[in-house]
Amino acid sequence: MLTVLLGTLFPLLFLSVPIAISLSICTVVTFFVFFPSNPVDYMLAQSIVSSIDSFPLMAIPFFMLVGSLMERTGLAGKLIDAAEAITGDTPGGLASAGIVACMFFAAISGSGPATAAAIGGLIIPAMIAQGYSRPYSGALIAGASIIGPVIPPSILMIMYSVTIGTSVTTMFTAGFLPGFLMGFALIAYNYFYSKKRNYRGNKRSGEKKVSAVLLDASWAIMMPVIVLGGIYTGVFTPTESSVIGVVYSIAVGVFVYHKLTWAKFKEALIDAAVTSATIMLLFGGANTFGRLLTIGKIPQQVIEMMTNLTDNRILIMMIINFIFLIAGMFIDGNSIVILFAPLFVPLVLSLGFDVIHFGIIMVINCCVGMLTPPLGSNLFIGQRIANCSLESVLMECLPVIGVHIIVLIILILFPIITLFLPRLFGMI
Repeated sequence: MLTVLLGTLFPLLFLSVPIAISLSICTVVTFFVFFPSNPVDYMLAQSIVSSIDSFPLMAIPFFMLVGSLMERTGLAGKLIDAAEAITGDTPGGLASAGIVACMFFAAISGSGPATAAAIGGLIIPAMIAQGYSRPYSGALIAGASIIGPVIPPSILMIMYSVTIGTSVTTMFTAGFLPGFLMGFALIAYNYFYSKKRNYRGNKRSGEKKVSAVLLDASWAIMMPVIVLGGIYTGVFTPTESSVIGVVYSIAVGVFVYHKLTWAKFKEALIDAAVTSATIMLLFGGANTFGRLLTIGKIPQQVIEMMTNLTDNRILIMMIINFIFLIAGMFIDGNSIVILFAPLFVPLVLSLGFDVIHFGIIMVINCCVGMLTPPLGSNLFIGQRIANCSLESVLMECLPVIGVHIIVLIILILFPIITLFLPRLFGMI
């Protein structure tokens, strides 16, 4: 069954057939081969409906809308102003401000490409004007923007939680420390790189000026406080928090910063609707694909094959991560989660790894895939904004990818970093 399933899937992907369609086609073909008497059309339709009939999944379109609104209401620019006021004239100060702004935006949007477009569109031209090279500016902010799906809220974490059947709130809690670690590692890399190239930020303003900038940005800074604070205090669920985020973005954009027009609001609605519809179709095809994997006992076969290679749990985890990194070059993060999570979760559980820890590792791998061609969505956004060649920005991006992989290895070797907060709050 696995041969027919993958033998149909990979040629379709190679021919650039959308993955949602590819998954549905390979499922139908496999069903006709192995279960010709069963009503495959009924199962496919039922799987599509049942897979998207989920309350947590309702958060995805709303968080996508939050990211679109943040980009159009001036909130992203306020975050950059606040970050730059803090970093001042330290080596790489403006670039560090961009990284910090990406971390702030990550705590609002949950989308890597949205973070790259919103923050990159503002900070990359400013970096170039201040003397940073175009390739470095594009590569660094592209590398920082992938923190978007790691620091909660996170669309990838919602998808993983729904696919595996674990707690969205626990996944969100586990993402904080890994996300901060990724950000601080990039800031350290930028500091030493900028010191070598003599890239410096603007002179630090006086305390009154800094206070004024932070006060002006307080409406933007309060967004993650309200959204995440409401989740962890139990005031509302992650899904409800996404709606609160939309209402807050609209209110601030209209009544505080006066930048949200009806035209911009319609653009944000369309962007969020198109992306969300794509994800829902993907879920439908992937859910049927997952059912076939279960029927064919494919996860058990994968476990047996991997354990025959080695019984070292760390080495097996490294192999799985290598598979994720390669897959990330050709498949988007959403597809990786719903394709590979049902396949590998039984294996990592049998090795004694926590399902929450594995989920964070998987999400970070998906994020690194946003920097690796030929897919590399965030890399292409950074390159386009920086207006330089792909080869030059890719060369500057390789050390950034290396920084993220080092963080990934640290997290694999020390699961306590991921699990500390969930255990502290009694979630696991």
